[in-house]
Amino acid sequence: MMQILNLTKNMELQEKIRRNAKLRPKAATINRAILHQQRLKFHCQTVVTTDLSQAVSDFLAFVQNLIPHDKFVIFKTLFRFPLKTNEVTGIIFDKLSRIFDGRNAALNYQFSDSSSRDDWEVYRKEKLHEPEIWQTLGFENFKTEINSVIIVDVRSGGDNAPEPYFYWLPINFVIDYEAKPSGEMIYISFRQDGNIIAVIDSEAYRIYSDDNGTIGSLIEEHRHNLGYCPARFFWSEPISLDNPDVKCSPLSKELDNLDWYLFYHLSKRHLDLYAAYPIYSGYEQACDFSNEENGDYCDGGFIKNKQGFYKTDINGLMIRCPKCGNKRIAGVGSFVEIPIPTEGQPDLRNPVQILTVDRNSLNYNVDECSRLKNEIITAVVGTAEDVQGKEAINENQVKATFESQSAILRKVKKGFEIAQKFVDETICRLRYGSNFISCSINYGTEFYLYDLNELRERYKIAKENGASDSELDALQTAIIETEYRHNPAMLERMLILSDLEPLKHLTTQEAINLYKENIISAEKLKQKINFIENIKRFERENTNILTFGKDIDYKRKIENINNVLKTY
Repeated sequence: MMQILNLTKNMELQEKIRRNAKLRPKAATINRAILHQQRLKFHCQTVVTTDLSQAVSDFLAFVQNLIPHDKFVIFKTLFRFPLKTNEVTGIIFDKLSRIFDGRNAALNYQFSDSSSRDDWEVYRKEKLHEPEIWQTLGFENFKTEINSVIIVDVRSGGDNAPEPYFYWLPINFVIDYEAKPSGEMIYISFRQDGNIIAVIDSEAYRIYSDDNGTIGSLIEEHRHNLGYCPARFFWSEPISLDNPDVKCSPLSKELDNLDWYLFYHLSKRHLDLYAAYPIYSGYEQACDFSNEENGDYCDGGFIKNKQGFYKTDINGLMIRCPKCGNKRIAGVGSFVEIPIPTEGQPDLRNPVQILTVDRNSLNYNVDECSRLKNEIITAVVGTAEDVQGKEAINENQVKATFESQSAILRKVKKGFEIAQKFVDETICRLRYGSNFISCSINYGTEFYLYDLNELRERYKIAKENGASDSELDALQTAIIETEYRHNPAMLERMLILSDLEPLKHLTTQEAINLYKENIISAEKLKQKINFIENIKRFERENTNILTFGKDIDYKRKIENINNVLKTY
């Protein structure tokens, strides 16, 4: 009886899939997602040739409604690819990519037998290219294809185990779907190369012919026995409750500011032209243009006929004089003619004048560009691009900034964790069946939020401003952990050396000065000056400081090494 019910439900689902492939009930949602991505790509994707996307047209239409027509013509001339906003979003995503450098990342996979476990470790690295694929292709989709769908497919391994794989499906290939609130698909149909349509549900992968955009005859069927559809939205966070299937990028709420930033940047470029090509003005010269054939003549830069009426073109606009008409357009590098004073009027004007750029306007645009840039970066990643020196000595500000950045990174990494967990679990079930138990994906909770230059600048300023040794210790540890995060052995060695070095926050010259002032002893100064040589001697006579005392607790290890160093 249960099999009959399941068969009936499956037939009803297949009929629903066929019907919806023709009716396209999700077309409006898919279109909103595509338009959203186009706006994201406009600011994120570096393009060096002309881009004719809808986002470009929308932006130029936005500008056209803001400024006069002649200024808009110049604006379009200055509008070139790549866009300045690509630089801003590049800074943002560089900071967000730090989720992949978590200090305490943990990926755990549970299997019922060790052979499956060993096979998985090889398979995920050599076939799936994990974890690199999430940091490269996955992060690129995060930037520009936030509404994409992750598909887990499978190749037949012949007599061997199946060979599952996954890929990101752009939303514009999707025909129809039904998704759970979690983002996991109940079913999905989409176009593939070769004039075919793929349909995936909780029972099977199916390939159909494309019958004028609708599902045709069945070509191939492969049952996967997962009990759920091996597809889900890549990103989980919706842009709103009203649009749960349109996903929210970190930049979604800043798209308007990015438009304004680009507008002000190009407006500044327009003003820059006035510095190189100022407007000249002088007394008008009589124009002697006339057409002997029809009697047309110039009057103030516009053409009149022999009856004295202004001539117009097919659009009803007055026709400019071909000789002097363009001089009346007051743009960059123009020469503007000024009427000669009539009889009885004083002549107080210089014969020729130069109208240079309005410095206040230029300064405003420069300041507004800088303000918008910092506002956008801060809103998305929790801190501005540049770390100001004064912030390094303000403990409360540093702590608040650190917490803000950490919270944002934890939110972003959660989206990747959910996606990778779904992919890895599905692939393991397809390849290992009941031998796979579960997996957990955690990118970590502590991140390298600052680069080396920022940390060293903070350390320098903190030291100059009399920071405590404990604060300097924390900054120095952060510098070491950041610099050697990809070399665990060197990281451990540098941390040990940091704990062994005497007067570690003083330079050799600073230590000598303290000795001269009788603040430190001669013995302490010798230990400081000869520290590296003493470490080398210790390792020659004993063993590497990494392996020395590895079976005792760390505190006793440092004490024992120090006791030996003091004898030198």
